[in-house]
Amino acid sequence: MLFLPHSLQLIFTMRNNFHNLIVLFIIVLFNSFGYSQSSFTLIHTNDTHSQIEPYLSINGDELGGIMRRYVAIQEIRKDEPHLLLLDAGDFSQGTPYFNYFGGEVEIRLMNMLGYDAVALGNHEFDNGSAALAKRLKKACFTVVCANYIFHNKKLSKIVKPYTIITVNGIKVGIFGLLTNLQELTTPAIFKEVTYLDPINKAKEMVHILKNKYQCDLIICLSHLGVDAAKAEINDIQLAEQVGEIDIIVGGHSHTYLEEPKIINNV
Repeated sequence: MLFLPHSLQLIFTMRNNFHNLIVLFIIVLFNSFGYSQSSFTLIHTNDTHSQIEPYLSINGDELGGIMRRYVAIQEIRKDEPHLLLLDAGDFSQGTPYFNYFGGEVEIRLMNMLGYDAVALGNHEFDNGSAALAKRLKKACFTVVCANYIFHNKKLSKIVKPYTIITVNGIKVGIFGLLTNLQELTTPAIFKEVTYLDPINKAKEMVHILKNKYQCDLIICLSHLGVDAAKAEINDIQLAEQVGEIDIIVGGHSHTYLEEPKIINNV
């Protein structure tokens, strides 16, 4: 549901032949009086897990890799000049690139790809808050997470609860949510953060973005997971309880969606 008098149309396609799944939305906002319309394209990825190099499928096909993702994004940019590129977290951990370089390669390559905003996933914390802050300092994109207090001062300055980006005249408010890290990290790492209820923080973010900043569209970058079995609060419950969110871009549970779920107009 939009704060301003617009209607919202989502045109959905999936370009998954690059394996690093790129989901493409063409978002069109129509003025309620019919005099004008604006649109932009939303591309998003999630859970790429340091897959820098391609790998072979069980059928022997070469899949994935950062260069395929780069080519896919560049091809879309040629056709869609008004574009927003987002990631829903866990861009770290999963290959020797992370083990050897500590996550710096991923940040540099995401800068090259031109990401606009990125959520934190649980695996971003695998080397601790200080190491995460050190590499995020090199990010050219905004990192969002609203439902954590970070005790590391450098990290708390880098990670923002929300960001606002205007694309083709459309004011887009983007905030991030992260699942409970308690059982996903070591006790030492979990002591570096304080987890806050994601539903309450989502309601707070929506209120700020709609009422204070008059955003036309609200996007939640969620690393809560779709499946109820994978998180205390998941994306479905978030949509049910916070219907003012327009789009949830999700990650964490690695749930493959053939088409978007529409719940409570979210």
